[in-house]
Amino acid sequence: MKFHSVLLCFLVSLSVGSVKAANPEQNLADLMSPAAKISANFSQKLFDADGFEMDSSSGLFSVARPKQILWHTTEPLEQKVVSNGKVVWIYDPDLAQVIIEPAERILSGSPIALFSGNLSDIQRHYAVAEEYRANTAVFSLVPTSKTSLFKEITIVFVDGVPDSIALTDTLSQKTKIQFGNVNLNRALDDTAFDFVVPADVDVINNVR
Repeated sequence: MKFHSVLLCFLVSLSVGSVKAANPEQNLADLMSPAAKISANFSQKLFDADGFEMDSSSGLFSVARPKQILWHTTEPLEQKVVSNGKVVWIYDPDLAQVIIEPAERILSGSPIALFSGNLSDIQRHYAVAEEYRANTAVFSLVPTSKTSLFKEITIVFVDGVPDSIALTDTLSQKTKIQFGNVNLNRALDDTAFDFVVPADVDVINNVR
């Protein structure tokens, strides 16, 4: 599973709000829509179809509307995915390589579109089920498109704050991302979402 594909699906969950409106889709939209900016730490684990851990990583991220992203993996190997809303840079220091993609091509039609909390996007792309227990809300999203990379996305909110997300792909591999130190609507420097390409790296520019 490509890392940046997991990232884009992960960003579906990044907002907070109140729940229990008219239906699961509306409830999820209400949870996702209020927060314009969010930052947190993350730990990510990949499991095979039998539940055995295959890989793990950790780092930090920041997200701001519209579609500004900084996802910085620090362990075990550094990698950055940065979007200013117009282009996406995928930087792999170990390979000394930067891939540049149009944001519209990468983000359009992916779960990151749900970051806006747009109810019509949720209804168009997912069948949503919800479950509540105590202070926890669990949403299960099944993509309606047969070309989706994922069979199911499960998002967990605790006290209205995103706690974790699990993504099950078409090979039944599962990626679990746990959030920590979540900060909502904290001031973020817009320069964090612009990437300066380092010297002496290979650049694959798919924007031109």
